[in-house]
Amino acid sequence: MYKEYSPCNILSPYIDKYWEYKGQPKYGTRISIPPYGCTDFVFTLGKAVNDVNNNLEMQPYRSYFVGPMNTHTELVAFADNVHVFGIRFLPCGLYHLMGLPLDELVNHKCKASDLTNVFDESFIERLCNQHDTEDLIGVIDEFLIRYLSKHDSKIDRKILFAVDKINLDKGMLSMRSLMADVCLCQRHFERKFKIYTGYSPKEYSRIVKFWNAIDLLRNTSYDNLLSTAVLAGYYDVPHLSREVKRLSGNTPSSFLMLPSKIDTRIYLES
Repeated sequence: MYKEYSPCNILSPYIDKYWEYKGQPKYGTRISIPPYGCTDFVFTLGKAVNDVNNNLEMQPYRSYFVGPMNTHTELVAFADNVHVFGIRFLPCGLYHLMGLPLDELVNHKCKASDLTNVFDESFIERLCNQHDTEDLIGVIDEFLIRYLSKHDSKIDRKILFAVDKINLDKGMLSMRSLMADVCLCQRHFERKFKIYTGYSPKEYSRIVKFWNAIDLLRNTSYDNLLSTAVLAGYYDVPHLSREVKRLSGNTPSSFLMLPSKIDTRIYLES
């Protein structure tokens, strides 16, 4: 049902993944989506799902914006056939490409037309006319490369370095160490970081640490929860449990020993 695809090399500094959710979920299936530390544009190429958190009912053949989230999103499928395609931008990627100040768009979800005229009705029509996913991605790649040639908001390289550093250290780098590495005054650094990513450095680190914990949980057992929690940078199992519950809506045990074919980017509950 859920698949991810890589963008072309030209767009890889801006886009994390293209993703597609397509299939026939049971009526009333709940879909829990943790925050990624990213932002998305979502295209409904058929029937879609309802966003319980924001009371947003996605209509067919429309485009939507999903801002940087700091908690999980709960969706419910009230359709017998769902087809949704998304562009997940890297931290700083959307600002770099479109200049949108993401600090003003935290937990914000809306129609794309309410925010920008980049993806208008003619664009979603083009997407709906494609016969397969490969053609769909080709249209998006071509469109965004052309857009990039005319628009390119400058990003402070120190912020890009900070994002990479947090990712490399799996969210466990102290803010004091990070500040020493970027050589910027704290107030100026945090303001820029939030404009470009939508998060404070601490919030973004928290999300990165969470995803590292999820990866570890997939390869551990209930008996090893304490060692897994400590390895992931948490004080103890209760600390791990609180963070996993807050960011995913589920308990750590939900992710234990999950088969590799199950993607933790979404969590389905009938």
